[in-house]
Amino acid sequence: MDKKGSVILSRAKEILTLIKFNFLHLLFFEAIYTAVGSMIIYPGGFFLFNKMMALLGFPYLSGSNFTQAMTNPLCLITLICFAFVVAFFGLLEFTTLILLFNESHFKRKVQLIPLCREGFKRAIKIIKTKNFPFVIFILIIIPLTEFSLSSNFISEISIPEFVMSYITASPLYSTGFTTLSLLLFLLSVIWIFSFHYFTLESCHFFQAIKKSRLLIKGHFWQTIFFIVFFNLIILVLLVIAVIMLEIIAFFILGQLLEHPLALSIFIATFGLLVSGLFTIFQLLTTSLNLAVVSEFYYAYSTSASLAVNPEPLEKDKYKINVKQKTIVAIGVTTILFFITINSFAIFNTFSETFNDQFLSGPQITAHRGGSNLAPENTLAALQKAIDEGADYAEIDVAQTRDGVIVVSHDNNIKRISGKDLNIWSSNYADIKDLDIGSWFGPQFKNEHIPTLEEAIQLCHGKIRLNIELKPTGHEASLVESTVAIIQQNDFSDQCVLASLDYPTLEKVSSVAPDQKRAYITALAIGDIQKLPVDIYSIESSFITPEIVGAIHRENKEVLAWTVDSQESTEKMLKIGVDNIITDDVAQTRTTVEQMIKPRELIERINDYLFADLLS
Repeated sequence: MDKKGSVILSRAKEILTLIKFNFLHLLFFEAIYTAVGSMIIYPGGFFLFNKMMALLGFPYLSGSNFTQAMTNPLCLITLICFAFVVAFFGLLEFTTLILLFNESHFKRKVQLIPLCREGFKRAIKIIKTKNFPFVIFILIIIPLTEFSLSSNFISEISIPEFVMSYITASPLYSTGFTTLSLLLFLLSVIWIFSFHYFTLESCHFFQAIKKSRLLIKGHFWQTIFFIVFFNLIILVLLVIAVIMLEIIAFFILGQLLEHPLALSIFIATFGLLVSGLFTIFQLLTTSLNLAVVSEFYYAYSTSASLAVNPEPLEKDKYKINVKQKTIVAIGVTTILFFITINSFAIFNTFSETFNDQFLSGPQITAHRGGSNLAPENTLAALQKAIDEGADYAEIDVAQTRDGVIVVSHDNNIKRISGKDLNIWSSNYADIKDLDIGSWFGPQFKNEHIPTLEEAIQLCHGKIRLNIELKPTGHEASLVESTVAIIQQNDFSDQCVLASLDYPTLEKVSSVAPDQKRAYITALAIGDIQKLPVDIYSIESSFITPEIVGAIHRENKEVLAWTVDSQESTEKMLKIGVDNIITDDVAQTRTTVEQMIKPRELIERINDYLFADLLS
């Protein structure tokens, strides 16, 4: 064996020793911590946050009220308090495991209660002013890098897809984001030992990161190599296990698709096995990462002749004589209970999403008409949507100064016409003959801004319309005139009226109580499903199985926007949305048709069962 292989083997043995020495207490703590986090802290924290926001006049957060909520001092205080609770609970896992590994390093056995108590005492120091930056480190840097450190509790934090789409669409923003990500990655490695100094030496944030920077000096690339290496080993083992389970599930599911009861029973029982694998993996991942970091903390400290705090944890004054078999029994019971809860969640959520949309696929809406094939919001775009077989076409409407309802996304039409004109301050005669198609292609040079009536006449009996009302505050009768045109053309049952502005939808309800309404939002937090609307049009990044289940339980629909990639389309199908807005109807249709074939349906069920394991 060469020198590098010998070093890897030696490091692996030391890391395994750290894990093995107090393994039962390690596993027991992680089981309790994860169970408390997922069943008490996380849902309880959100419950209290939502209740507090409701008391402040914000029962839900959406695109229309987010800015207002964030400029409310009491809402900001509530959000900051919530962030501190989440950060503290995430830090509690780090401090407790670091203390446990410290005892294992010095070959000392631990008692669970004193360990947790001391971990709590160290973690609560985050409330000191000099430790506030740890909140940013825990809630932003760690989740975004997920490289050197991970946490069972905060690993789900991520950047919304619509924000990432906005960033990647701009070379400037994309470059800036890449640079920032690289910087955060470097900081996460340079500051990798800061939690050890915070926990073992009571250093405040700035002392801890300074000491971490000095300790890792000269060991930067070695540290990265070993962290990647050990994480790859875990990932490979997980993938092998998942592949084996997926193969078993694939063949069994093929025999059960025509037997709903048997399928449900299989999902419930097999979900228990999947949940068990996921739970064990979840419990050990954070421990392994911190064990790797702890091993290097001791190794580098020794090579640099730096003292490491050897003081043992205090034992309970009234030691309770608990046999090891009892500890094992309690630990196994706790883990099995957690696995059962996970299994129930898998089955319950699956039951809610295994509906008509799961089996037949969602409806498809052409965004601004067939906007990838013709100029957006034009009659040509609507014809393309019809030709491609879309179920709906989404259009935007505004009102001119002389009261005409026209189809246009922007109230200022310079982007599509080259003329710096606002629709609300222009008569229809001023804009109706403007060329808005030449920029897309010479064959569209005669395309103009159509009226809503023209759009309805073209679509009547051919395709339904999702009509977004875009008020500016200058209109005389946007809602009333739009409803009147719809009713005059006998189109009420073939359309939905939508808006980002909820008061506009309330006005629709007063003018036309039976007209279907859709609330558009980029953000969906809280009891948003209680709003008196028929459809929720949500940015796809914020759509989760929980949101879909809550909305479906109210007998309402979920519409996802704007879904253009195959990956996003597949995700929305698995979650069970009712309708997808897309710029590419053909690609979306192909993806949907592929995924509802029997073989692909089996794979979708498999993907659903194993989604958490490989996410």
